[in-house]
Amino acid sequence: MNYRTYLVAGCFLCIESSLDILQHANEDINTLDCRISAYFTANTQIIWPGREIRASSLDSWFICTIKHTAEKYMTTAFLVQTHKENENHSQGQLSPGIAEQSHVSAVFLVHTRPSVVRSALSKDVLFDCAFSIDHQADVTIQWVLHRKGGHKKLMFTYNGSSKQVEHMADRAEMFLEEIPKGNASLLLRNVEMRDEGTYSCSVSVSSLTGEQAIQLQIEEKPTVIVNVNSLSLVEGEQYKLICDIRNYYPLDAQAQWLRELKGSRKVPDVVKNVLSSNHRQSSNGTYSFSRYFLLTASLEDNEHTYTCRVDHQSLQAPIRRSVIVQVRGTSIIWVLLLLLGLSVCLAVVLHYFYKVKSTAKPKPY
Repeated sequence: MNYRTYLVAGCFLCIESSLDILQHANEDINTLDCRISAYFTANTQIIWPGREIRASSLDSWFICTIKHTAEKYMTTAFLVQTHKENENHSQGQLSPGIAEQSHVSAVFLVHTRPSVVRSALSKDVLFDCAFSIDHQADVTIQWVLHRKGGHKKLMFTYNGSSKQVEHMADRAEMFLEEIPKGNASLLLRNVEMRDEGTYSCSVSVSSLTGEQAIQLQIEEKPTVIVNVNSLSLVEGEQYKLICDIRNYYPLDAQAQWLRELKGSRKVPDVVKNVLSSNHRQSSNGTYSFSRYFLLTASLEDNEHTYTCRVDHQSLQAPIRRSVIVQVRGTSIIWVLLLLLGLSVCLAVVLHYFYKVKSTAKPKPY
């Protein structure tokens, strides 16, 4: 099948004998971003099986990058211009004019999907990387982790010439038996916080190296707990409502206390004068904090619901934890009972002091 890629500088026509550069593109063509640029070889001849070597001229090489606009996958392909075209154009130059065509052949490509991988802690993560070559060849594969701050960590190195693993980081694995089939994927077990970063998959054959990057983002869902599920208060009584948001990552979590009126379909009121604790970081790198306020019970709060709502990027929908509040008024009966209790206590105290005073009075002998 022929594939045409239109650029401002011209049109590239991949001949049928080349690799299928769209073999991984099973999406609408309008969701793909394709870019082609010259690949400069520093005036050295790239020895490639099936390519005729001429001392009088060099092959023209290009890099084609096909990227899904939603970062579902990315493909990088190496294209080489045919000798017939090369006789008419200098190395690395595109055909002048939009109507002209440059016949190229795709001989090597590297593909990854997706461009961003999200994982919770202690999970196994697969970094999908595949390659295709237009002939049987030994490849060298290298995975490198790029952390924030420019720090790098070599994760895995496989030498195709010796068929040996030259380096393997802790918890990192490759499927060695799948490499001849074009599988260069990396499996990382039991993900930790220090594993977050950008992973580059480099596949080298002859003097060409195709490289793709996959970003690993750690996302840990928060655990949300309120200090009480239901509450029964007397009018005027105070109670501290606490919402604990625990063990989430990354840091940006938002929490609100809402007051939902009984039987109302209106948007809940946001509780004012709510305080926040400092963020606390646990040993595994996750964060926790609390949102709390002091509730002074009033009869208007009777059977109303107070809800702690938490938003975080790891959640598809906010987490809600609610407290149903019941408030009873101070009736005259309770007041009378209280006064009666106080009267009894006062009588007992007076009787006690009277006995003490009587015992201490001196006898008449």
